Amino acid sequence: MEKVNIYVSLWEKYRPAIVSHMRLATNDTQVYQLSGHEFKDLGIRVSAGFSFNLELNKGVLINNIDKVAVARDLFIVLNKSKSACELMKENYFKISLAKDFKLTIQVITE
Repeated sequence: MEKVNIYVSLWEKYRPAIVSHMRLATNDTQVYQLSGHEFKDLGIRVSAGFSFNLELNKGVLINNIDKVAVARDLFIVLNKSKSACELMKENYFKISLAKDFKLTIQVITE
């Protein structure tokens, strides 16, 4: 069984940079390189990979991330940040983590 919230401390480390990239994403798509070894060192999902898509429209989670702990924990961390919450309430964000550990943050305009 998978440990609960195992990635929260890792996302907390990256939170200031992610929130900064969220601000910048309101003008242009942002890409932030994460350190893959930090995720792999936790020993969870190594064979399954860490890729995910997280979609938030006006602060509401659009897609199902229940079975993706790495995405779920990022969502938890973002919701703890006042700045991130304000940005999420005003925009439609798509946040994706690719296999090469590049985190892409974009604002979708409708």
